[in-house]
Amino acid sequence: MPPPTASNISDFSEAETVFGTKGRRELELRLLHHFITIVTYTFPACNEQRYRDLWTFDAVHSGFRYPFLLHAILAISALHLLSDVRSMSYFYARDENQVAVERVARILPDTNNRTDLAKAHQWYLNMAVREQREAISNLSSSNADAVFMASLLISYQSLRLIPDLSTSTSYRPPMQWLKMCKAIGTIIEAAQSMVQSDSVIARFLAYTTEPDVKDEMAMFNPLYRKPFDALLDWTKYPEPCLNLETRTAYEKTLAYVGGVYHALLEKEAPRIMIRRIVCLGVLAPPRYIELLEQGRPRALAILAHHLALSRAIEDHWWFHGVADRAVNGIRSILPAEWLWAMEWPLSMIEEKDAMGP
Repeated sequence: MPPPTASNISDFSEAETVFGTKGRRELELRLLHHFITIVTYTFPACNEQRYRDLWTFDAVHSGFRYPFLLHAILAISALHLLSDVRSMSYFYARDENQVAVERVARILPDTNNRTDLAKAHQWYLNMAVREQREAISNLSSSNADAVFMASLLISYQSLRLIPDLSTSTSYRPPMQWLKMCKAIGTIIEAAQSMVQSDSVIARFLAYTTEPDVKDEMAMFNPLYRKPFDALLDWTKYPEPCLNLETRTAYEKTLAYVGGVYHALLEKEAPRIMIRRIVCLGVLAPPRYIELLEQGRPRALAILAHHLALSRAIEDHWWFHGVADRAVNGIRSILPAEWLWAMEWPLSMIEEKDAMGP
């Protein structure tokens, strides 16, 4: 499904002009109910009740106090309703009592109200992003949890809305998603000294889950680079202004991507694979993000390898079409001398059953 488009709706009066007062209230109740009962089950760690509680209780409760969080909740709920989620059930087959399978598999896309949902998604997302910027500039112990949760929700949507060539004249890498992910790490670092031990951030950091992103060696094991070593051939494919920081950024990021590939070969559970894919922006060195924004071919090729791996989990609604759009998009902007680097990513997106149920 291509990213939904919508007219610009910037405040409540405009929204009520589109939906009507009663219509807007009913829509918001529907979206909030859908978030609590369905959407939260699709989040990677929410097969565990303690993680789901962070969203169904803490996030919703905080949303009533902080509109930017509530708007982020309503936006992701609308986006989920716009997505085709009927093929997702195997992702949740390992959940306790298969509750998520039962819930998610029952949901059918609403084909009668897609225009209103698209408008609602765009409006709530725009409001969330605008209001959250102000909240980040005034980060405190009272709003840190809300800022953190809103950032996660916005980053999930940024991933889902990675553009394709049909929506622009030239492909651009998903910098918004990567920068939002990097900002999440910054928010956590800034808030750690502010929040109490029972805060959402403190509990989130205290909970253990797979993969353990705090294990530096496990996440950046140099051995994982081996299948993709040709991308680091500095002699055959020189890097402009190569220094230690740049070289390290490439090596660490490629080791991370190789770790994702290793996990795929080991048939790691889909929920864990999702976390590995979405954590690139959080864990990759800041220098790599800079190189990617500069359009360096090597940085783009590494990103193509990473997002090609999402082909294995594209039945999850965040990843529908992401691998195809990213790989073909990056291939379209790489210089001719780097097109060889796209052979492996292209082979991944051509594999129809990279990771079956």
